[in-house]
Formats: sequence, structure tokens, C-alpha cells
Amino acid sequence: MQKEEKDIRDIYQTDDQNPEQDFNPRSSQQHLESHRRELRKNRLVLIFFGSLTVVFSVALVSVMIRHFVQEFQGVKKAPEEKPADTPEQALDAGSLWIMDYPPEPENPDEKPGPKPLSASWVKTAAYYIISGQMALNFARNEEANDFFKKVVDIYPDIKGVYFTIGQLYLLRNEYQQAIHYLEKSLQEEETVDVVNALGNAYLGAEQFAPAEKNLKRALELLPENAGCHRSLANLYRKMKRDNDAVYHFEKYIDAKPDDLDTRQEFALYLTKLGRWKNAEEVLTELIKEVADVAPLYFLLAQTQIQSSQPDKAVETLKKGVQLLDPQTALIWLKRDEFNGIRGTAGFKDLVNQLGRK
Repeated sequence: MQKEEKDIRDIYQTDDQNPEQDFNPRSSQQHLESHRRELRKNRLVLIFFGSLTVVFSVALVSVMIRHFVQEFQGVKKAPEEKPADTPEQALDAGSLWIMDYPPEPENPDEKPGPKPLSASWVKTAAYYIISGQMALNFARNEEANDFFKKVVDIYPDIKGVYFTIGQLYLLRNEYQQAIHYLEKSLQEEETVDVVNALGNAYLGAEQFAPAEKNLKRALELLPENAGCHRSLANLYRKMKRDNDAVYHFEKYIDAKPDDLDTRQEFALYLTKLGRWKNAEEVLTELIKEVADVAPLYFLLAQTQIQSSQPDKAVETLKKGVQLLDPQTALIWLKRDEFNGIRGTAGFKDLVNQLGRK
């Protein structure tokens, strides 16, 4: 029996254990302290790693917020793209090569005239074309013209350049040069722009026959071309073909009623022709749109005087002088154009009123 108890006890113990020592108070206290130390250790580890996780989380959130704010400010405060200050800065990506490409150096032994169709000369011509276009974009017309002329010096048969050169000469009122290049452009292709520009160049040079020929041809190519009517009106006025000039003025104004300057010019032209009734009609309509220009009222009053409408003329003058100071208005009223109503009571009253101011 004692042997069985001993065997049972041996099952639950190892060879080096002492059951009496395991359950004494001192041993129990030691186990308890050891357990507490282990708990404290584990707690400290958890606190450390928990704090570390919080720090990393805060840092990550801070970085994300800062990145978002920078992006938002970047979008909100993106600097405006500054316009190019020079033609070179305005080059598109496909034309930037000209910045590093020097044109063909001048060779004193080089024969003047057309150049061979070589890669070098083709690239040089392209360099001048792009440079000329950039100069045009910056209104450096004379510089642009020089570039384009170099192009046609290299390749006289190149198309599309003579017209630009001719236009640039036309803008500078160098009519004979304009005619030279525009005639070359016309040989390439007859377009309304080329024919119209050539007609105006001949008009500027006062070569009326070719001017009329080209301007009428431009009108045939584009009947609704208001600019041709304007040019023909100027041509026929210079040629003293008044009926033709009036016709084309009217056609132009019908197409371009917003051109108030031409309408005023037309009215003045009609007064010089002595067509007072027509001038009165043009001025009456014009003043409805331009009511603050005193000379228009004075010109209208002049037409009314010539049409034997003295009372109407005085009423028109009253509206005109209101736009001027009294002294300037009196100077206007002393003009010979108003002699026909100077003795009327209405005109005298108007002059007296201005004199008292």
C-alpha cells in the first residue's frame, strides 16, 4: 500500500522537485513576486510599442496633411504663366532647335542667287521662316520682312512667302515694293487676299487702271467682300467718278454699319458733292449712335440750312453747343457755314445765351 502511494506521488513530480518546498510560504511569495515582475515587464513592453505606434501614426497623418496643404496651395497659388518677352521665348517645342542653329555663315566667295537643295540650305531657310514668323508675332515687321526676304533669296520658287513680304511693304506704304512681291504671289495662286492686296498697292501708287482691275476681280472672287467696296469707293473718289464712289460707300456701310468713322467720312463726302439731302439722312442716323460729338451736329445743321430748314438747323445747333464750353461754341457759330441763318431770331437768341454764360 505504501508502495502504491509512493508510485502515485512519483507520477506528479520530477526527480529534482521537493513537494514540501513547493508549498511553503516563502516559496509561494517568491513565485508571486516573480509573476508580478513578469506582468510589469509585459506591461512596459506594451506601453512602449503602443506609444511608438501612436507616434508613427501622428507623424504619418502630419505628413499627409502637410502634403495635401502644399498641393492645395500649389493649385491655388500657381504662378501665372508670363507672356514671352522675346520671339525666342515664344517658340513652340518643335521650333526650339533654331536657338542652337546658326544660319549659314556668309561667304564672300558665295555666288549670289538661288542655293542648292541641300540639307544645310533647307534648314537655313526653315530657320529664317520660323524667325520671321516669331518677329511677326511681336509686331517686329521690318525684322520679319528681312527674314522672309532671305528665304526667297535662297529659294525663289518657295510658295507662300511672297504674299507676306508684299503685305509688309503695303503696311509701310512702300507701294512699288509691295506690287513687286504681290505680283509674284499672284503667279503662285490667284486668291482674293492676294488680288485685293495687289489692288490696294496699285491704288496707293495711284496706278488707277490696274488698281480697278484687281479690286473688281477680288469682288468677283468674293462678292460679299466689304473691304473691296471700301477700296473701290476710295479709288473712284480719287478718279472723280462720284456716282461709283457713292455706290461703293453705300455697299460698304450696308455690310459694315458699325464702322462709324467711314459713315462720317461718307457724310462729309456727300456735303462736298452738294448732295445735302443724302448727307442729312446719313448724319441723322449716325447721331442716333454717336450723340456726343459736337461737329456732327454742326455738319447736320449745315445740311439743313442748305435744304432750307432754318428752324430745324437752329434746334440742331442747340444740341451741338451743349457739348462744348460757351467760348468754343461761339467760335464754331462764327463759321461761314451758318451765314444762311445768322439773321434769324433763333440763331441770335442762341448766340446771346452763350454770351451771357
